[in-house]
Amino acid sequence: MRTGLFCTYENPQSDYGSAYADQAQLVQLVEQLGFDDAWVAEHHFNPNAASPSCLSILSHLAALTSRIRLGSAAVLLPFRNPILVAEDVATLDILSRGRFDFGAAKGGPFPIQNKHFGVAAETSRGMAIEALSLIERLLSEDEVNFAGQYFKAEGISLSPKPLQSPVPIFFATSSAEAVARAARHGYGLMGGPPFPFVNLRASLNIYRETAPQGDAKLVLIRFYHVAATGEQARAEAATFLQSFVERLQATTACMQPDWTSWLKLERMIDDSLIGSASEIHDKVLRIQHDLAPRSLILKPLSPSLAKRRADLELFAAEIQPSLRIAA
Repeated sequence: MRTGLFCTYENPQSDYGSAYADQAQLVQLVEQLGFDDAWVAEHHFNPNAASPSCLSILSHLAALTSRIRLGSAAVLLPFRNPILVAEDVATLDILSRGRFDFGAAKGGPFPIQNKHFGVAAETSRGMAIEALSLIERLLSEDEVNFAGQYFKAEGISLSPKPLQSPVPIFFATSSAEAVARAARHGYGLMGGPPFPFVNLRASLNIYRETAPQGDAKLVLIRFYHVAATGEQARAEAATFLQSFVERLQATTACMQPDWTSWLKLERMIDDSLIGSASEIHDKVLRIQHDLAPRSLILKPLSPSLAKRRADLELFAAEIQPSLRIAA
């Protein structure tokens, strides 16, 4: 099982320069510690998660690193021109020397995004799926003609082409229909920090039923926080996560009402890597056995850079060696 870092560019000091510098430092740290991946989120109009241009950020990280793979988690396709996305993906793959994993999604339940980009929520999933089909063809075919409901292309030859053939593609979704489509196309799956284990197990079952010989290549992203005791870790994590949960609850009420049953603080903590070092160690081994993810990606919760560094160093020293042995 691969391990990695999830980057949302939190901004506790209200200083974007520091937020970007701190996150870059953590990416360089995890590469030195032997982690395998770094994934960057795409968030819009959120001063506390300042990564609206994830592909630009990943280009910067490509120049600061040499070994670690870099992924988008995820490009929100309904809000972008797919031809430009394909050009950016190909360019980034070259700049990273073939180290790029392309993660895509339709966008979360945040009405402000749909409002400002002029995209109706009910068409987002269809636009994302169609855009991804066009992008995949542009990255791999010499000349593309495409006529979809939302996007069209006539005789396009992408230049440059990516180094990787194909560029690995991952799709973040909770829709059974979209999971089945990902399986048919050989895309990997992504499971963001709020998604419950029970939902992810269901998605993996759909994937395997659709493509029995396929590999879901699950990228599992989990909140991560360590303390001396499990009780202390949970209390601290609750403080960090409370506003995030309240924001999700407020937005999902109008866009994803079916999510309200699992957007509970205690449930989210239960499905995260939060506890003492020994508790997290045991939980990681259970995850490895139960879900068999391709990658386990950590999202440190503390706003303190020093604490995030310490928690990542602890994971590398005390937990990661067991994963290599178990694998």
